[in-house]
Amino acid sequence: MTLSPFQFLRGRRLPDSIYVEMVSDLFSVAPLVVVFALSQCLVGAAIFIETGDIVILGITILAVVVSVERIWMIQNYHRTAMQGSITRSEAAYWERRFAIRSMVTGALVGALGVRCFMLPYPTVQMLIVGTLTGYALGTITRVAYSPRLAFMNLIIVVVPPSIMSLMHGGLIYICLSLLVLIFLFGAFDVVRHSYDTTVNQLVLKKKFAGLAQSDALTGLTNRLGLDENLEAIIADAQRNGYGLAVHILDLDRFKAANDRYGHPAGDAILKEVARRLTLLTRESDLLVRLGGDEFVLVQTGVAARKQATALASRIVEDIGSSYEVKGLAIEIGTSVGIAIMSNEYLSPDELLARADQALYQAKRTRSGFIVYTTTPHLVPPLIDGDDFQDHDATTRKTANRR
Repeated sequence: MTLSPFQFLRGRRLPDSIYVEMVSDLFSVAPLVVVFALSQCLVGAAIFIETGDIVILGITILAVVVSVERIWMIQNYHRTAMQGSITRSEAAYWERRFAIRSMVTGALVGALGVRCFMLPYPTVQMLIVGTLTGYALGTITRVAYSPRLAFMNLIIVVVPPSIMSLMHGGLIYICLSLLVLIFLFGAFDVVRHSYDTTVNQLVLKKKFAGLAQSDALTGLTNRLGLDENLEAIIADAQRNGYGLAVHILDLDRFKAANDRYGHPAGDAILKEVARRLTLLTRESDLLVRLGGDEFVLVQTGVAARKQATALASRIVEDIGSSYEVKGLAIEIGTSVGIAIMSNEYLSPDELLARADQALYQAKRTRSGFIVYTTTPHLVPPLIDGDDFQDHDATTRKTANRR
């Protein structure tokens, strides 16, 4: 078992989602800060009444002011988090703000301990030892999400009062100082263990969440993943002022191919469709298989309508290419309905409903793709029957793009 505290100084780069969640956990300490502020008032007032020391009073007032400001900062963080998902850079900014205030608080607690050991009041020193121990335990249990911060806090809070106790002289004070330093050394391993355990739990949580949101056949995100992520994507687009487009795809003549060549061939086609769509998808986009032969592609960073239509044109072209399955050349096509969100806010349900309506129009007109409009053109009814037999649809699929 490694007990070296210096491992915390080397750092460990976590995946973005886990790092953001770890920072969020840091900001769950508001109740602890309130308890600390109240106890600081009580302890500081008691020591001041006992000693009449103006330095004690000043440190106590500063500690309470810092605690109130920390509570205000924590509330600001939660308001920001409610507006949308926090990015890694934003999380790093908030972590720095938290660390500065936490270090200031620790320094004030340590200064209070040093001052108490400078005064000739054993009962006051007994009280401050209890206060220092309580604060250190709070740091171990609640700030272990950021081990380097916990490490520095423990040093600031424990070491200066321990040195002052050692300088005080006498067997009892020397033993007290050594006991506190031994506790400090053991606390490093507690923080390390707590941190590693938390990270491992979050990794498993993300792994199982990813499995729950993954389509078993294609490996793409499934409907649950769409529900979990689309709202966050919309919020991010609103916050950063860019547009997005939702493309809903439905494969043409897939059912007939599946019935004619069998389910293994159908599965092979769906996997190849997923691969081709993945090649058209950027890292910031979201590609989903809703089920059956229906897919959703959420295109981010859409500054103009032509970006969405250009992508839809590529989708129609690539998905319409021949599929080689067990020596057979199988032809299918696709229809795409597009809903674009630019200046107005649309909920996930509204965006999907608009894209679905546009898909319906695209299938009825056999036009390849259609962008949703609030006043769609009248179109002829969808021809009944097995559209797998419509071999000319592939050549007509881009004839009426909008």
